[in-house]
Amino acid sequence: MSDKQVIKDNPQERELGNVTVSKEVVAIIAAQEAIKIKGVVGITSGYRSKSNNVLPKKDLTKGVEVWMKPGEAAITISIITAYEVGIFKVAEEVQRRAKDAIYSMTGLDVLKVNVNVQGVKFKEETNKLKKEKKEKQKETAK
Repeated sequence: MSDKQVIKDNPQERELGNVTVSKEVVAIIAAQEAIKIKGVVGITSGYRSKSNNVLPKKDLTKGVEVWMKPGEAAITISIITAYEVGIFKVAEEVQRRAKDAIYSMTGLDVLKVNVNVQGVKFKEETNKLKKEKKEKQKETAK
């Protein structure tokens, strides 16, 4: 199956051509929406790697699998949540926001959004991760 799919059959396609979106773009949209949600500590590389390490921002798409057919997509996102929030509510919010964002940005019908919660971080671990991120940002800014 191709990494790019035609989004919609365009009745004026003879004049305008086709619009295609790659799996990578769909994965980026889903990942960016997921990390914005309160309670999502980060995205992990998924159940295949058996790793609960949070991926750096440049590699977020490694935690998102995308399956596409013409005009449709299905995705799986592997996340790590904060212990202090309801895991189920966080997962539902990831599903809803990813589906809405993908549809609004690409026009693809999102058939399903599977969320794999790969780990839970406690408040101390979450604070440590945030502190490390800030330090890395300061280093890269120099």
